[in-house]
Amino acid sequence: MFAVEDTSVQVCWDRLPPGAVALEAGGSRVEVEGGGGPGSVSLDGLPPDAALELTVTAHGQPRRRARRFRTLPPPPGRLLSRFATVNDLHIGERGFGLVQRLHDDGGPDGEPYPVRCARAAVREAVAWGADTLVAKGDLTWSGRPGQWETIAGILGSAGVPVHAVPGNHDTGRKSVEGGPVLRGHGVDMRDGEWAVDLAGIRVVMVDSTWRGHSRGELDEARRARVAALAAGGGGPAFVALHHYPQPFRLPHMYPAGLPADQARALLDALAAANPSTLVATGHSHRHRVHRRTPVRVAEVGATLHYPGTWAGYAVHEGGIRQVVRRVAAPEAMAWTERTRRVLGGLWGWWASGRLADRCFTLGWAGPR
Repeated sequence: MFAVEDTSVQVCWDRLPPGAVALEAGGSRVEVEGGGGPGSVSLDGLPPDAALELTVTAHGQPRRRARRFRTLPPPPGRLLSRFATVNDLHIGERGFGLVQRLHDDGGPDGEPYPVRCARAAVREAVAWGADTLVAKGDLTWSGRPGQWETIAGILGSAGVPVHAVPGNHDTGRKSVEGGPVLRGHGVDMRDGEWAVDLAGIRVVMVDSTWRGHSRGELDEARRARVAALAAGGGGPAFVALHHYPQPFRLPHMYPAGLPADQARALLDALAAANPSTLVATGHSHRHRVHRRTPVRVAEVGATLHYPGTWAGYAVHEGGIRQVVRRVAAPEAMAWTERTRRVLGGLWGWWASGRLADRCFTLGWAGPR
C-alpha cells in the first residue's frame, strides 16, 4: 500500500504468484496476471475518509486480507487546481550504490534508467491530472551539455507548463549553465527566487544551491525575498527548493541540506509572513514530513531510485492534499525495485518513509 488519496490507493508488489490475482477494497476490484516481476495498480472510486480493507485473492487460493487502511479526508472547499513535482532525476547517472554499485542493462529500448524513469514520471503525473509540473533540482548528474539537452527534451514534452530550479548536481564546478537550454525547450528556469500563481495557490521557486558545494545556501536577503513572495499572492503558498532544512547545526545524514541556522530562519520568516505555506524539497532521496513552525516541510524522494516517485498536489479552497506515487511504468519499476536492496536492504526502509510522510491532507492555517 504505497499511496493513499481521498478516493484511490496505489498498491505495489515485487512479485505475484502465477495466474490471475484479484485485489479488492471498498467495492473497487482490479484483476492482474501474476507470475511476473514488480508491478502496481490503482484502486479507484473509494469513499473518502473511510476505514477500508485490502484483500488479495490468488488463483486457486482463499481470499487473504493484505492490509487495513484509511483513505484521506479531502481538504475543505472546492478543488481549484492540481500540480505535480519531480526531483533528483540525475540524467547522466550510470550506477547506484555506495559499497557495491548497481548497473543498468539499458532497458527494453536501450534508454538509461534515469531517462526512462524521468519520462514515465512526467507522463504519469500529467495523466493523474497535473496541469503544472515543478522540478525541484538535480535534474542532471553533472550539468553537462548533453544531460541538459536530454532533460530539457523530457520536461519540454510534458504538455503542461514546467518550472524548474537547479540542485547541487546541476551546479558543480564543471557544470554548465542549464537555464538557456531549458528555456529553449519551453521550461521556465530563472535566477534566484520567483513566483508562479496557480488557481488557489502561489508556487514560490527557490534556487537553494551553492555552486561547487553539495549543501545549500540562503542568506538573509534571499530568505526575506522568499518570505515576501510567499506572502505576496494574498493566499496560500507552496515553496519549492532542492535542499531540505537540517534540524541540527551539524549534518546528521548524507547529503547535507540547508544549514540549520538558515533553515530555522527561513521557516520562521515564512511562518510570520504566511502560515498557510507548505515547503517541499528533494535532495535527501527519502520521504519525511516535519514541522518547526506552523509551516510543514515535506521531503520527497528521488524519481530514479527506490521507491522511484513523483508527488501530486490537489489544491482546495481550504487546504492541500499531497500524494506521493511510485513511477508505475514496468520499464522504470524493474530498475527502482532492484535499488531497494542497496546497503543490505536498508535503503528500501530508509527511502520509503511512512505512509503518513508520503500522503496527507493539510488544512490552511487561516487568515494572517
